[in-house]
Amino acid sequence: MVSTTFLNLSPEKQARVKQALLHEFETYPLAQAQVARIVKEADIARGAFYKYFTDLNDAYQYLFKSALQTIHQTMPAQPTALNVDEYVSAIRHFACGAELSGYRKLVEMHYRYNENLLGAQPTTPTADKKWAFKVLYHQTVRDVILDPASLEQRLSQLKVILQSLAD
Repeated sequence: MVSTTFLNLSPEKQARVKQALLHEFETYPLAQAQVARIVKEADIARGAFYKYFTDLNDAYQYLFKSALQTIHQTMPAQPTALNVDEYVSAIRHFACGAELSGYRKLVEMHYRYNENLLGAQPTTPTADKKWAFKVLYHQTVRDVILDPASLEQRLSQLKVILQSLAD
């Protein structure tokens, strides 16, 4: 868990550290990431890194959580019969505009290398449709990030399924 020491840094220094983390984790799988490269790029002492984060996994999870918060800001809360088009459009916007958010490579590295390393947990099914929507959304995003050429096919499939579930 990111420390309060990090959260109390100036916005400029936080941004510099966060950018160094992003560069490291979008370039190298977590298993090959190095604190040495991060501290050099962020221009901080190695000891400072360990004051901010417990270890590389902690730093990665902080960055990935931050990325997910940014990415999910553009998503409707829940697909319904009234917003399927909006939901599919938001996924298209994310997939096509992920470069603009600055997190596309990080998400791709997560799906390709880091997800299993971190011990991905199964989803918890519920009796309502929210679980199905969530699973479909995340699988579609995963598929499109790993195979951008499948965007139109995946979104078309998703739209048909969401419309049938939303009814």
